[in-house]
Amino acid sequence: MTTDAGQVPATPLYTITLTGSGVSIDGEPVGVPSGDLPAARLAALAEIRVRAALRGRPVRVTAKEPDGSAWPLVVDPDGRVTTLSVPHPVVPPPARAGDGSGHSAVPVAPVVPVAPVAPVAPVAPVVPEPAVTWGAPLPAAHQEAWARLLAAHGAGDTTTAIALAERTEAALEAEYGPLHPYTVQVLSARAWLVLGRREDLSATVRLLVRTALRRRRAGAEPRSETAQVAGNAHAAWRSLAATDPRRALELSGPLTDMLEELGWPGHTQDVVRWVEEATPRPTLPEDPASPEGRT
Repeated sequence: MTTDAGQVPATPLYTITLTGSGVSIDGEPVGVPSGDLPAARLAALAEIRVRAALRGRPVRVTAKEPDGSAWPLVVDPDGRVTTLSVPHPVVPPPARAGDGSGHSAVPVAPVVPVAPVAPVAPVAPVVPEPAVTWGAPLPAAHQEAWARLLAAHGAGDTTTAIALAERTEAALEAEYGPLHPYTVQVLSARAWLVLGRREDLSATVRLLVRTALRRRRAGAEPRSETAQVAGNAHAAWRSLAATDPRRALELSGPLTDMLEELGWPGHTQDVVRWVEEATPRPTLPEDPASPEGRT
């Protein structure tokens, strides 16, 4: 299904900037290996996909390439990317008091979400609900939490956004189960938020490993995002190994189990080799019968 760009609001408009040294979104760097442009594009689009999922609708993006070219895109919550043939619409700046326009800026009152009305018990047999597609908006009962999470994320309050994601995930898991698209969607968003905070690498690796496994077992779409989560788990573990080898050694087992389940032999061997080098080899006791053991 093709996205109708005319129905996508003009804001927010994110800017992905690709350079030879990495990639950023609105000036914020995205963690990928330096010089790997395909991986940088995937990582940036995966982050935009999460932001689209948080809003429950497609969002607009301008992708700037290293050669100076710029491409107007629309990214859907399910990861679908549409290249537009026309530029994004220009949004006029809001009028300010005293700007000479003759109009005063009137603050708009925030929309207060209305609590959902409890449904009346049906008399007729209940018709099964249709299957939920990946990237679909959350149920109405959880929309207020999503709105608060989005507001916190937009304001740079990552700690509050993560706490809201964790509570929403727990509520959805209790209601729908751990492998339901709603639950996995919120878990994935929480993993991206935690990764972006760049704190407590040990906890970040555990969460990314858990998220990659949950997405694979649930058959989450898009598959490229599952691969991105797994790659981020390995990269975060590598950073942990450089700063805290003891904790990296503790997490090497769960990480290799995840990599093996996803079928990543190269990454698995990388972890195994590091463990072999980091683990002291036992020394055998000296043989008293040998010439070196005689006094």
